Amino acid sequence: MHEIVLIAGLFFVLLLLPLILPFAELFLKKDAKPIPIDIGRRKEPDYFGKSFINILTTALNDLKIQKVEKLNPVYLKLKLNREEWVGFLSDESLLGETVDDVIVFTKDAVFLQSHAFKRELVVFGNAVFKNACVIRSLYVRGDCIIDAPVSIARWVHVEGTLIVNSYANLGVNVYARKIKIKSRAFFKRAYAQEITTSDKIVDTKLVINGNIFRDDDIEIEGNVWIKGNVFSQGNVTIKNGIVVGEEGKVKSLIARDKVFIEGPFKIYGYIHSEKQVEIKP
Repeated sequence: MHEIVLIAGLFFVLLLLPLILPFAELFLKKDAKPIPIDIGRRKEPDYFGKSFINILTTALNDLKIQKVEKLNPVYLKLKLNREEWVGFLSDESLLGETVDDVIVFTKDAVFLQSHAFKRELVVFGNAVFKNACVIRSLYVRGDCIIDAPVSIARWVHVEGTLIVNSYANLGVNVYARKIKIKSRAFFKRAYAQEITTSDKIVDTKLVINGNIFRDDDIEIEGNVWIKGNVFSQGNVTIKNGIVVGEEGKVKSLIARDKVFIEGPFKIYGYIHSEKQVEIKP
């Protein structure tokens, strides 16, 4: 009798097993708070830089100043988020090692000395960093070349091309028309029409026409061209010759945890991590 009851119980459990696992996943999710994805959403990757320049332009217009190039060297008290001094310069020698005010360079600037900018740094031309600098936020109207270690706390906005030839911590948000990373770099999110670690991406052997979505870690290595988006609720590791997206089409590489990129790489669009992106060419 006991054997019959045991067999019947075992049969009942096996019968319910296909239903138990889906219910367990429903109520005991592995990832209780996944990142929501809206593929159709249009982001504003240039929001921080554009907003700051609009505030600066409005403050200058209030003083009936339209041609910034004629202001150097002068310090003006402007109403930004609050009233504060803004220095308009054209010569780096006018700066000290520690700079407490917002600084605007009215033309091209080459930074040969080490500086700590505690407020925003604006360059209405091209910017070249030849010595180590610490910057709160950086706006460059032309191209920006980093040839020495640079650490940025908040955001970087470059209207032209950003070229990273030295170790760089680029902060929380990076925007540029194009980004070329040729040395080790860190950030949380970046956008450009093209982000690359090398101009010499070898011919791809495998083409993936769709998206790659995964709840766990993603690791892709080799000459692979992914024409869609890459998304993971874990980590994303990309190595040795990966291409994401196509020229003229904005795609995303997103991870809830970390993104690590090593070797030749190219993406057309966004790289985003909730924790940190590390690029090692």
